[in-house]
Amino acid sequence: MHAAIITLLLTFFTSLSSAHYALTFPYWRGPSFPTQWDYPCGGMNQSLSANNRTLWPLSGGAIALTPTHPWAQTYINLGLGSNVTGFNISLVGPFNQTSNGTFCLPEVKLPADLNVQEGTQASIQVVQLSHLGGALYNCADITFSKDAKSPGSAVCFNSTGVGAQALDYDGPEQCNATTGGGKTSGATGLGTGPGVMLLVVFAGVVAVFMV
Repeated sequence: MHAAIITLLLTFFTSLSSAHYALTFPYWRGPSFPTQWDYPCGGMNQSLSANNRTLWPLSGGAIALTPTHPWAQTYINLGLGSNVTGFNISLVGPFNQTSNGTFCLPEVKLPADLNVQEGTQASIQVVQLSHLGGALYNCADITFSKDAKSPGSAVCFNSTGVGAQALDYDGPEQCNATTGGGKTSGATGLGTGPGVMLLVVFAGVVAVFMV
């Protein structure tokens, strides 16, 4: 019995360790695979962004990632400044990102009351709560610019079967719920559909399941 439980735990945590994702646009701070559970940016320090900032449109732009799980509850947040310590502006969230491959939102808009100027520096945080219960973090550092270019279809596309659904809560069906008391925005390209989250705490790990 004990051996079976140990085997189950090893299988669970081995699977958990493989459920990573990368930010491909804006380009992430760096490969965070060994430390992707570390809040707020997967263990990647802000100092890594000195020469790694992506120009991003003044009104908002594309966000692309390469998920590796069947589904993940996903949030996209923003923090203003050259040394961000808090991501209190919700750009998109929460939604259920489904399947693995490449996933892209072609136009994530800024909140209507958020006016950024040319050259403003900021950081984007993507959080995924995977089907295995792990909270995974990645950040990309940006500079708002009128000269920002679209990443193009070679970077911003959705692999076959990859998509997203709004999570259906008690209230308006929308993908722009505010997180952390911050400002909120939305994104184009999200569908709508029901989603009921089941939270299970097992061995100190919060597992999130869709039922």
